[in-house]
Amino acid sequence: MSSEPRSAHLPEDDPLLDGVGRLVAFIFGPDRVTRSRTGAIFLCALMYVICCWAASYVADIGLIRAFAPGLLMATAFPAYAVFFGLVRSGKTQHLKDPALMIPQNIFALLAISFAYTALGPYDRGLVMVLIALVMVFGMYTHTPKQSVVVGLAAMLMLGVSMGVLSHVDPDYYPPSFELIRFELMLGTMPPLIFTAYKISSWRNQLVKQRTELKAALEQVQQLATHDSLTGLFNRRHMQDKLDNAVMRFDRYGERFTVVLIDLDHFKQVNDRHGHRVGDDSLSAFAKAALVVLRDTDTIARWGGEEFLVLMPNTSQEKTQVALERLRTAMANCTLSAAVPTLRVTFSAGVAVHDSITALGQTVERADQALYEAKNTGRDRVVIAPAVKC
Repeated sequence: MSSEPRSAHLPEDDPLLDGVGRLVAFIFGPDRVTRSRTGAIFLCALMYVICCWAASYVADIGLIRAFAPGLLMATAFPAYAVFFGLVRSGKTQHLKDPALMIPQNIFALLAISFAYTALGPYDRGLVMVLIALVMVFGMYTHTPKQSVVVGLAAMLMLGVSMGVLSHVDPDYYPPSFELIRFELMLGTMPPLIFTAYKISSWRNQLVKQRTELKAALEQVQQLATHDSLTGLFNRRHMQDKLDNAVMRFDRYGERFTVVLIDLDHFKQVNDRHGHRVGDDSLSAFAKAALVVLRDTDTIARWGGEEFLVLMPNTSQEKTQVALERLRTAMANCTLSAAVPTLRVTFSAGVAVHDSITALGQTVERADQALYEAKNTGRDRVVIAPAVKC
């Protein structure tokens, strides 16, 4: 018996866990991407709550004008409610900036500029820290160009505020102090902007490399599991499918049928019309089979002009109906534009997997049935007899 308290670990089907998940999805969004974006907005709103609380305390001790905390609160909360609602509703998904990071940054810079004007003459340097926070936060979401634009906008807004206010009210905004802060901003902001630009560039490069790697891996997977000519599964991957079908049969009793198909007189097609027409015929057969067969059926190029079809939960009668549909499709489709009148028939051998036989024996029975179909005139389907106990 485990000594771990029950509260230390909730099972996956615990109703409390399901309830929390539904609540999170309801508040922050139904999918992971939306929840990530709304979560970031919620975090920013929480930071504004802390800043407004700090501003209220600072106002009480006379370091900031008394009206400033209320004005910040009255503008920040509605703004972030709008940001959250737009992103949560999915209305921003089609935008280049679906998380609305640029509007959030612009609002933050306006709020910081206002805070700069409201702080006392000797405490305005604290605002520089908030600008650095905005820049750092944007490093991981902005494009390199956006990082530069936000940094320059911050310098412009704060620089204009320094210049205008020191001219309008030189007593509360001493020009000498403002000049010192402006010089400090010129010395710190460009390196910060450059750092943000480089980090954004590296992040974009990593995203691009990851996308290219994912595409390369998908291509490798495609080459490893599919036939390059027909696009069907190759023999190795079909063998894995067959092994899995046997496992399901042994565990759940899900019967399956194996069909081996061989295109009739295919060598003559190659000899008479060339290998290109032969390749066109193989591709045309593959496309016809994918259209006619069920989604649950699996077809692979078994070798040369031979194909294997795995049909789960299919009786002999239903298999014959499916193959007849395929025969009709082959009779009505153009196999090659170079020889529009060319038609190719096929022979098929069918074997239902039985619990008393191994997979290799089932495939061998289908192969023997195919051999019989070819020897008895081709263009026909032969059902392998059931295995006797």
